[in-house]
Amino acid sequence: MKRILLFVLLVGMSFSARSQTISLSNQAEISIMSCGPSDLVHAIYGHTAIRVHDPVKQWDVVFNYGVFSFREPNFVYRFAKGNANYLLAPERFNQFYQEYIQNGRSIREQVLNLTQNEKQSILNFLIDNAKPENREYRYNFFMDNCATRVRDVVENTVDGDVKFPMEGEGKTFRQHAAEYQKILPWTNFGIQLVLGSPSDEVASAYQEMFLPDYLFQHFADATIVRNGKQVPLVKATNDLYDAESVHASWLTIHSPELILLGLLILIFWTTIRQLKSGRIRYGIDYVLLLVHGTIGLILAWFFLYSEHPAMHANYNQLWAVCLNLPFLFLWLVKKWRPVLRWYWVALSAWLLLFFPLSIFLPQEIVPGFYLLIAMLLVRSLFHSRFLLDRK
Repeated sequence: MKRILLFVLLVGMSFSARSQTISLSNQAEISIMSCGPSDLVHAIYGHTAIRVHDPVKQWDVVFNYGVFSFREPNFVYRFAKGNANYLLAPERFNQFYQEYIQNGRSIREQVLNLTQNEKQSILNFLIDNAKPENREYRYNFFMDNCATRVRDVVENTVDGDVKFPMEGEGKTFRQHAAEYQKILPWTNFGIQLVLGSPSDEVASAYQEMFLPDYLFQHFADATIVRNGKQVPLVKATNDLYDAESVHASWLTIHSPELILLGLLILIFWTTIRQLKSGRIRYGIDYVLLLVHGTIGLILAWFFLYSEHPAMHANYNQLWAVCLNLPFLFLWLVKKWRPVLRWYWVALSAWLLLFFPLSIFLPQEIVPGFYLLIAMLLVRSLFHSRFLLDRK
């Protein structure tokens, strides 16, 4: 979905400039290119582009809305903040095809059932949209990406009304994305962390097309209504390259859930030993407070500064408490600990309360987060035991 093709921009600029007066022949075709995912972080969701092929004029170009470059100043920061710009850039089909084959990604083509005027209108729009003054757009993961742009071009340019299927899978945006993210378990863990409650809304069939596979599926079932007559949107489907599918299970030896479960057991066992021996070591506490506090600080930054709508109203902030960071540094001062230990009591009560209340939150809390909460809860209960000692 996101492809690092800086050189395509240079080729595309000159190519579109030369192609502004292109008139398609009767043998020209417009098709949708749906490319499979891979285990590269920028490609785990797949990719969608538009191909314009005119064998008579020997013109075969792919218009790609998924171009970006890490060379842009502060790209990673701007992407996290939600104000990264993506580009439409044309490239020759052979170049596009060879790149995906080299990366082991499947390529499927859907030839659209369009009139000659509709084909020409789409080409004219793409050429104009690829001009330097028009090619940039503000990327939005769920609502405005390489797949939704292709959907919108087809829907808004054809003469008739495009009718897409009305029934979707009934999954949330978060669940849809997680199906692809599971091939990179820790990437999925991080994305699940920063996605807020808006991503837990159920995606309609139309909205599901933010994912290339679903766009392919819904285009296959879509129709065009022209002058009261209904015809299929897709007239032919071609498998141009069939790559081996990328499979991954939810639980592997590298899964965050298994690793965090192992750490929880280790922390519980260590805490029991300290309780029996009376010898307290605070290293675990420092690490847990740092992790929870840092996560809380990151989520607070996304809430305050990110323009990504899906990262707002993030209820993970309820368990990833920012106050853990200043408390960590205060806890390092031994003479303050008799008073500060009441923080452990308050933290224990809050985390215990979170477990039953999380069921009613309008946001999915994934299992790995409960394991993180349980780690800190074990230690906070351990440091709260002085209440029992006073009785």
